[in-house]
Amino acid sequence: MKHKPSKSGFTKLLAADTTLLSADPLIGLLQLETDSGTVQLAMNRIVAERLHSAVVEFLQAGEGNDAPTFAVERSQ
Repeated sequence: MKHKPSKSGFTKLLAADTTLLSADPLIGLLQLETDSGTVQLAMNRIVAERLHSAVVEFLQAGEGNDAPTFAVERSQ
């Protein structure tokens, strides 16, 4: 099935899921369902932590009604 591109020109994320392949070492698949098809990405702990960090940074930039509804505690 061919999908029409969105009016914005960007691919829209419709759903996301993960599949655990191994717990030690931590390896899995990130599956992103988009309006232009499915994308599967293999990831390990390092990649997952980088992705998590990027998403948290994005969410923390929200203001007004889109202000974060969570607190982040970082250990150093």
